[in-house]
Amino acid sequence: MAQILVERYDDFTGGLNFRADQFQLAKSESPDMLNVEIDPRGGLFSRGAFREINTTSVSGAWAPKRLTWFKGSLQYLMLTTETSVYTGTGTDFVGLDFGSGTPVVSASTNGASLAQWGKTMYMTTGQAGVASYKWEVGDTYATALTASGPTWQAYISPAAGHMPKAEHTIQHTNKMFVANTKEDGTVYPNRLRWSHEGLPEDWLAADYIDFNGGGEGITGLAVVAGQLVIFKPQAIYVLFGYDSTDHQVVELSSSLGVDSPMHIASSEQGVYFYVGFKGLFYYNGNTVVDLFQNLKAVYPLGYINSNYSSKISVSYVNRRVWLAVPYSTGVAATESTTNLIYDPSITQNGSWNRLSSADGFGLVGGADFKTTAGVSVPVLIHPTLPRVLEVEKFSSETDFIDGVETNFETYYRTGWVDGNNYSMKKMFRRPDFVLKQVDTQRTLNVKVFHNFEEAVGNERKSIDIVLPASSSGGQWGTMLWGSGTWGVVAQGAEVRRGSNLGLARAVQLLFTGPAGGEWGIDSIAYKYNNRKVTG
Repeated sequence: MAQILVERYDDFTGGLNFRADQFQLAKSESPDMLNVEIDPRGGLFSRGAFREINTTSVSGAWAPKRLTWFKGSLQYLMLTTETSVYTGTGTDFVGLDFGSGTPVVSASTNGASLAQWGKTMYMTTGQAGVASYKWEVGDTYATALTASGPTWQAYISPAAGHMPKAEHTIQHTNKMFVANTKEDGTVYPNRLRWSHEGLPEDWLAADYIDFNGGGEGITGLAVVAGQLVIFKPQAIYVLFGYDSTDHQVVELSSSLGVDSPMHIASSEQGVYFYVGFKGLFYYNGNTVVDLFQNLKAVYPLGYINSNYSSKISVSYVNRRVWLAVPYSTGVAATESTTNLIYDPSITQNGSWNRLSSADGFGLVGGADFKTTAGVSVPVLIHPTLPRVLEVEKFSSETDFIDGVETNFETYYRTGWVDGNNYSMKKMFRRPDFVLKQVDTQRTLNVKVFHNFEEAVGNERKSIDIVLPASSSGGQWGTMLWGSGTWGVVAQGAEVRRGSNLGLARAVQLLFTGPAGGEWGIDSIAYKYNNRKVTG
């Protein structure tokens, strides 16, 4: 009998790769995966549940935009839609009014733009908005601010209570900035303005810069490493300096641009932004990095419907980027159907995976929220249902959305294993699987494909692996990223043996998880012996 060779696969950190063909995939990469997470140490496991935090539907027309954590003596989670602003403390949301029965209303298709200044949240509601607003923690109502322009506030006699009408706002260098403004009835889409230092409600007529290149209209703002980043449809600019006496403008890129503030998400170290037909990029204050190399094929393959860019959203939640896109391998999607997740902590270049809710949607406009009790809650918004969802809830095995408990699909497809010789036939024996322990018995299905034929229906066999309940009480618990801890009970592993994979030049495995049940893989040991090469 020919010598039996063993090839182990212990590293799944390469994540998704749509760009490589069947022969180019690295051992650590996958051509397709859904609702599984990648362990930085090499394994993979089913995602945590998505669970709604509001038991009552958010009122009004549903066109969600973003969540913002309002930090103060009380912790608020502020939700903006295309027309409205809501507040909540981690459960249900109520509309924000600026008088009894008079709601704060946005006239911007991007919803109100929010910026915190101390214990006050400032809101601009678009060029066509009635006014800008401020709201302090504990106040019953917001306060409408008088539009700056035609009336401006001199340095010598600040009057407070003013703010220009604008599409975007942000705090920077102890001043409030606004962009894409309307002043005395005239729209200035390329204008950036700033308030007096330390006085967010007082503005001087001369304190502005017009960015006339890069297409029409400023589309978003971000602060990175003491710089103000100004996004336009076809260019990106950076503003250096503290005030008008030393401001310097640098064009960061003339080939990249952003269509919407929903395509921008700031992190502790930099800003992530989505560029249509090019993918996700990152700016850290020094260089712009293309993070989408492994996924670029989604555009020629037509997986992302770029005609619906308004459905695309970039969020930075729990130290990962959640890119919500209208994604489909069949009929073009018209809503956000999946989250492409970028984790910068896995491998030197980061790693991608793909998540989707049990009802088939990608979540948008996320934020990290800490309750008054000090509990950290990563949250995102359902794009079509008036619900805000806590994600990465590893203590649950099913999604709970709109009052319904639902199982979600999980699967992982490996690359092709050919023993470093795709021309030689091999008899693939019974592989060994190192699988994460589970708390209740469940079955993991493994489909086997041969010879680079991976289309649906081409599987050569199907194997069911029964995972018995762990006697040690294995459980997932609350996963803590970066700590290597699964929960209060140590997570163990079990070695299970599969069936013979058959005679083939190469094999590929498709793991499908049990409905409503957690699972995970640490390692796969392929065993085979070579057959003679024929000419």
